[in-house]
Amino acid sequence: MRSKEGDETESRSLPVDLIIEILTKLPPRSLSRLICVSKLWLSIIHGKYFNDLYLTRSSTRPRLLLHRYSHDTRSSHYSSLSKNQLSLVDSVTLPGLQISPPVRGLICCVDHYSSIVVIGNPSTGQFLTLTDVITDQIFFGYDPVNDLYKVLSMNFVHNIDRSVVIEKSQVLTLGGGQESWRMIECKYPYYPGTQGKCHNGVVYYGAWSNLTDRRSVVVCFDLRSEEFSLITLPEDVQIVSYIESDLVSYNGKIALVNVSRNCEFDLWVLMDVKRHEWSKYSVVVPTCDFFRCRGTIETGELIFEQLYFGDQFSILYYHPEQDKARRVDLDRSGDTMSGCRKLFLNHVESPIFLPRKFIH
Repeated sequence: MRSKEGDETESRSLPVDLIIEILTKLPPRSLSRLICVSKLWLSIIHGKYFNDLYLTRSSTRPRLLLHRYSHDTRSSHYSSLSKNQLSLVDSVTLPGLQISPPVRGLICCVDHYSSIVVIGNPSTGQFLTLTDVITDQIFFGYDPVNDLYKVLSMNFVHNIDRSVVIEKSQVLTLGGGQESWRMIECKYPYYPGTQGKCHNGVVYYGAWSNLTDRRSVVVCFDLRSEEFSLITLPEDVQIVSYIESDLVSYNGKIALVNVSRNCEFDLWVLMDVKRHEWSKYSVVVPTCDFFRCRGTIETGELIFEQLYFGDQFSILYYHPEQDKARRVDLDRSGDTMSGCRKLFLNHVESPIFLPRKFIH
């Protein structure tokens, strides 16, 4: 058995560039074990340069992330799926139903029963619990300028006339030295109608400015300035409901899509944020009754998930330019869970280790 000094000497005998090259080819769960090899390997794996390099390479092979919620245990299960491996292998189990889409490999979810907010890394199986928060809605994003992850927490109340008042808005910066929730101001009354979608340092989400007539807008939260703004939707375009409406990524842009039950889908793509310019893309997809559009992947294919399911869960790939569709039935062998399911696109494997200072 080698001593720790021997391990350290052996590690240092390899060029650092070669060690980094080897480590970037390994899955994140292996990296979590290799930090014990030596202090050098620990510093490399926890270093910003290595994390950025790993994420850059991982982004060239994005994956699907399937979220499954169990009503029995009130917990969420996440499975990372490649194109060639469409079987369910749980990566991490977290409390809560409401989640934000993955951001650079991390996810955020909230359990309203116990007021627990959790940040998780499905690639490593590690998660942490955020403290001191009671929330109606959680949004999660990444500020690329300052290299910071942030969580936005919102609380709402309704007036007698069904108008909305934001009771409290809070932000927490993950690992940024600001270890408590900070109050911020939002001047716009609204109630969220979709999940959030982080794009270029801004979290976008659909909302209703009034619950009586459901006037629809898109809210923008700039993660760097921590300021809100609103984008108007085209006339007669509405957010239907939290279940049937969503913001997705369409060829690198933000798009609003509503569930269709007749195989016809309209995607309203945000072409210019400042001018509030939208373009309408209509597609007719064969054999997609009761499917929900989740956006596009790097191949240009639109991905649809099965909205209602029994013993089977299916994913539909459709290429608009080629007018070709293929349906993939997920292998659920060994999967005994019943409950909600939702698919997220362009998930990347991340080696990031979450700071212990936020963990109970």
